[in-house]
Amino acid sequence: MPLYGEIFRQPELRFDYSSSYAKDKYSKRGLLNYGPYDSNLFGKEKIKSVIIYPSDNEDQKETLVDGLIKGEGTFRGFRSFFKTPLKVIEEIKFSNLKEVLLIIDTISAQEPDIVFVVLQKKDSQVYKLAKSRLLANGIPSQMVTVESLTKPGRQYTLENLALASYAKVGGTPWTISTSEDENNLILGISRAIDISRKHLVGFVTLFTNDGDFVFMNSKAPVIEWDDYVTGLSSLIEDSIIEYEREKGTPDSIIVHLHKKPGKREIESIELALNSVAKDIPYALVHLNEYSNFRLFDSSHPSYIPPKGLFVRLSSYEGLLLNDGRIGEERRKIGMPRVLNIRMDKRSTIQTGEFNKIAMQVYEFSYINWRGFNAESIPITLNYSKLIAKMVVEIGIDNWNQITASGKLRDKSWFL
Repeated sequence: MPLYGEIFRQPELRFDYSSSYAKDKYSKRGLLNYGPYDSNLFGKEKIKSVIIYPSDNEDQKETLVDGLIKGEGTFRGFRSFFKTPLKVIEEIKFSNLKEVLLIIDTISAQEPDIVFVVLQKKDSQVYKLAKSRLLANGIPSQMVTVESLTKPGRQYTLENLALASYAKVGGTPWTISTSEDENNLILGISRAIDISRKHLVGFVTLFTNDGDFVFMNSKAPVIEWDDYVTGLSSLIEDSIIEYEREKGTPDSIIVHLHKKPGKREIESIELALNSVAKDIPYALVHLNEYSNFRLFDSSHPSYIPPKGLFVRLSSYEGLLLNDGRIGEERRKIGMPRVLNIRMDKRSTIQTGEFNKIAMQVYEFSYINWRGFNAESIPITLNYSKLIAKMVVEIGIDNWNQITASGKLRDKSWFL
């Protein structure tokens, strides 16, 4: 059977919402030249932060503060990228877990935008305790290990911390520059099971056509599958209604499904779409990052195909390389993993739009605010994985507190 493919071009990124010329293919250069996408929309004159650190690690705390504010090496500090100063309003040391709790209860009244927590090791009890308690108070946190502040190449650690922190406080570093003038809603739908494998959590992330994160919506965890399926419909309905209040009625809805959905999940999603968006065309798109397919380029000595290669398997299914060779080089080892994209036949958007949908999946892999060299996967898939990981890390009781308060729903606090 003959197969046909194409190579999707690298998209331009959009910076500074107020200027149509603020575009660049490279995120660092774009930020330095134009500032973040929401430069004129951010609404904060400064970002207030607090540093919490072990009493034995004063030097590493100083490294973190100086590095973020003044910069190090080629990184010229937080303000050079985001045009908004990062101000440390307090630095507090701790000696034990009890002190961490007291500190968090005290600083919560100051309403910092973000709290940096220096850890002697990532899997410490302080990590879970501090993160969950801060999030329950509606405060994003950024954990930093002592090792990352002492190893070579520290400037890259610092600039990645700056990028993730800006997104966590609600900033939008960049989006995809698109000529599409349509109001298209992209829904990421997934689920997670807590560490006891007892509670099931469903969640939805919403994005605009250019990849701008709108908000995350989640319901209280349930035990029974029937309750989850029923709740999924109302979760999607509520999310679409709220999106319409903020952004207007979308011209189309693209649903990215991370976990392999069951028949009843699909029916639940269809029920929601037909209830609140019955006149809006939609596509149900399965994103499988664990495909058994592999792609090779026999014309190149490495056999690794170029990044952006998309091979059509049918009118509604294809294989995409978000990773791959750039020019003649690929820095990673091993064959790149293939992303299997399949548009469900129950979609009301015509299969003639499938290539456009696949290209958007590829473009969304350029929106990863966890780090400048973070893994190239679509933001919908990435956020689903990070949220699922967070459910396990912080526990069901803490998850209930965080989602019930609603203070963080429009911020990428889970990065």
